[in-house]
Amino acid sequence: MPNSSKKFHYEVTNQNSVSEITIYGYIGKWEDVDYKGFQNAFRGILSKNKDVTVRIHSGGGSVYEGLAIYDLMRSSDSNITVIVEGMAASMASIIALGGDIIKMTENAFFMMHAPSSGAWGDKTVMQSAADQLIKAENRLVEIYKERTKADEAVILGWMEPNNDTWVDSAQCIEMQICDEIITPSKNRQFQAVPEDIQNKSPEEIFAAYEGGVPEAIKNKTNLKMKNRIIAMLALAGFSHTLTASSEDEDFEKALNGVFEKAKKCETAEAALKDYQTTNAQLLIDKAVEDGKLMASEKDQWLKDAIESPELTARALAKMGGKPDLNAALAREKKTVDTGKHELLKDRGDWSFDKWQTEDPKGLAKLEDEAPEEFQALFNKKFN
Repeated sequence: MPNSSKKFHYEVTNQNSVSEITIYGYIGKWEDVDYKGFQNAFRGILSKNKDVTVRIHSGGGSVYEGLAIYDLMRSSDSNITVIVEGMAASMASIIALGGDIIKMTENAFFMMHAPSSGAWGDKTVMQSAADQLIKAENRLVEIYKERTKADEAVILGWMEPNNDTWVDSAQCIEMQICDEIITPSKNRQFQAVPEDIQNKSPEEIFAAYEGGVPEAIKNKTNLKMKNRIIAMLALAGFSHTLTASSEDEDFEKALNGVFEKAKKCETAEAALKDYQTTNAQLLIDKAVEDGKLMASEKDQWLKDAIESPELTARALAKMGGKPDLNAALAREKKTVDTGKHELLKDRGDWSFDKWQTEDPKGLAKLEDEAPEEFQALFNKKFN
């Protein structure tokens, strides 16, 4: 006979005035944790404290009780920190995602799978039960999609029939299921390091690390660094195949690729800026030559032409006299029987850099009158 009188307990800690609720055990009306008991404890805490820590070690349970707890956490005005200890399996994984900040111990696991149930009755009852299972599964999928960065295909894979997916702390960080991994703070005697290294003398530090930094510390530091690199690459929009278990050489190769792209972009940006400055100079020189500008106005107009070339060109085109409106802006295309622009004669082997050095005006003319040849030069330089 189920124990219907079992009460849900919560613990209030004194440290930093943070209240704690523990979800230890299975979730359901007749289980260790039920919605009614949870919400009574939760609302009681909120009347005194808005900072709440929810500790979870649970194998899951009722979808409906779990969704009710999840909705209560998500709709409250409290600051909820979830700490997964051991496991947040099945419906407990959904409750864990109700936190504003989600942490898990280094050796904890999340487990996801499709919901299941039983039914007794005729075909109508069976069909109704199956329809409800589909609806419940769809809700869980939407919560996983909203509250994590896991790919949709991965999430749907969690819902495959007769399949339990266990995800460790490193994988949870990678998919942003959790925000932080809590590592053990105590070492065995052979792993001992100074508790406060800032207050140690050089001799004490040397003695503590005699023989090198302990491997356990190296491995933890390396794992944290890898997770940070993966997060940074994702935020910057770089595609990669790195995981927390990838080799150091793979991370080095990926980062070198990023550095090369950055270097190439800087070079292209500098060349483009030089080219824009040259074009602006040609535009303003032509305006002075045509009497549209006075020499004393040249510097200010050059600055405007560099910052807003199209706007400056349109303004100059409308100025008095309008002599040779197409000069330096939209030169008439010339047809060359040979298929190549006349400027390319005897210059077929010239690079983009040589054009900029030897004949920048010719390069500007080439862009207007032979854009395909100009683009080929530009691509050869920067692609």
